[in-house]
Amino acid sequence: MILFLDFDGVLHLEGEGHLRSDGTDFCFLPSLEALIAPLVEDIRPRILGVTPPRGSGIPHSFAHPEGGILAWLQTNGAADTPWVALDEAEWQFNRHKDRLVVCGYFVGLDAEACAALRAHFESTRP
Repeated sequence: MILFLDFDGVLHLEGEGHLRSDGTDFCFLPSLEALIAPLVEDIRPRILGVTPPRGSGIPHSFAHPEGGILAWLQTNGAADTPWVALDEAEWQFNRHKDRLVVCGYFVGLDAEACAALRAHFESTRP
């Protein structure tokens, strides 16, 4: 399973100065680490890259992260690989909402999102 992970609004809160916390970047990273620890001992060697940046020559819709995900999968020969996206921008996913775990801008990676992500991981276990 490939996890496409957004940072703003997921691993830390986002929102025009209305942050409920002190604005600490990656304050929810420990929640993600705790979730994946039983599956992967060290995530660093498993990071495959990033979705294509603007101007990379790979056509996709930058208005929607879903387009970047699909472009990455195609470019990396992983079109048939199970994947899930962890993002706060539900409206930016059209064709693959079933592969999206939504976090709230002002909530981040909370218990509900962790449970939904865990369910995606477990659904692909042999």
